[in-house]
Amino acid sequence: MADSFSQSSLPKTFSPAARYVYNTPAHLLLQAPKGWLVFEWTNPEGDVRARICVNVNRRVAVSPARAPFGSCEIYTKVSTVTLGRFFGFVETALQQKKIKQFTIKCWPVVYQAQQSQLYNVLRKLKFTLTREVTSIITVNKSPLTASMKISERQKAVKSEKLFSFHSCTPNQFKTVYDFILACRKSRKQSLSLSWKQLKQTIAALPDRFLFFSLTNATGIAAAAIVVRVSDSIWYTFYYAHDAKYNKVSPVVHLLDCIYACAAKEKVKLIDLGTSMVNDEVNKPLLHFKQSVGALTIPKFTFTKNYA
Repeated sequence: MADSFSQSSLPKTFSPAARYVYNTPAHLLLQAPKGWLVFEWTNPEGDVRARICVNVNRRVAVSPARAPFGSCEIYTKVSTVTLGRFFGFVETALQQKKIKQFTIKCWPVVYQAQQSQLYNVLRKLKFTLTREVTSIITVNKSPLTASMKISERQKAVKSEKLFSFHSCTPNQFKTVYDFILACRKSRKQSLSLSWKQLKQTIAALPDRFLFFSLTNATGIAAAAIVVRVSDSIWYTFYYAHDAKYNKVSPVVHLLDCIYACAAKEKVKLIDLGTSMVNDEVNKPLLHFKQSVGALTIPKFTFTKNYA
């Protein structure tokens, strides 16, 4: 018997489980309630070698529908040639649906070494590549302050004396969200999810969200909402500080505290997210992330148009 490729609708659970939260059935259904196709490559014993979940809507196919990334999860060592055949199968199935475009948004390259294989396959299949930058903090035995520039380290030391760090309980979640939203509005920015949407996401994935804050006698000075992308990766979904504390930038100390929590849980990477705005690098934002000790890492999106 040979390996086989299959197409199915979205099941309630995956075996093996999705490697990243954004590819779990629960999160996929939050991204889009319908239109999902699941493509799997299995060996003769029925074990899944690779899987990609694709949402089809108005002749456009995307992975993910609404998340930082989707892409193809590869669970064992695979042949590049057969991986190419698998994606040929995926493309054929999607073209039968008369799609005009197929987009695959990948995770940052440091997440998983096997991605280079996937990139080579997609290039051979004539997908076009666009690159954005993201910022990743690697977690090790040293404190985050050891990787910070001196100016940021000084802010962290000062903030430590001014504020208390808290891991928030569920009854504090909306207060934290409202604080971050108010900070964003004061800077004429917005949040990608309303409280209703975020609450729904947390209800579906309660073990995946962490809320943190820095406070003093007058209230919250800084706060963050963190997603457990996997057992070894945390993603800073939202974070902000009150503008009246701009001089001490309490988010710097908050990130230092979050890093310490991550280290205790043996987390390997903290993803600070993209530094792109309207397809351009936001240089001040990227500079801040580099100043607090983050590495600048590429993140690729592959797109193919069909006649």
